Amino acid sequence: MRLYVALALFEGCPSGFLNSPAALRAVLEAAVAAGPFTLLEMVVVPFSPQGITACAVVGESHVALHSWPESGRLFVDIASCSTLESVRRAVAAVSNALPEGRLATLDERIVDPAGAQAP
Repeated sequence: MRLYVALALFEGCPSGFLNSPAALRAVLEAAVAAGPFTLLEMVVVPFSPQGITACAVVGESHVALHSWPESGRLFVDIASCSTLESVRRAVAAVSNALPEGRLATLDERIVDPAGAQAP
């Protein structure tokens, strides 16, 4: 079995957007649909005074978003046992759903019985 993983950091995102549960839910839904992944459960948790963690448990593994509105950052963690392309489509969907911001860091991995390797 192989697991395809992408870790991404977006910077320069609007604070209000990153602190909106509805906005982050929409981003998460877009990523799941783009995969396309099989949604099993979704949870969106706002923190006080700010920040949100949104996670979708999917049949293929998970899609998670963590926001830091005070610094304009959104961290994305996607793992799938389907394909690397599905993970890349989900990251692109997150990027397309953001009103502003840029992809600052992207780390992709393929994890298999032989260990982790960069694609």
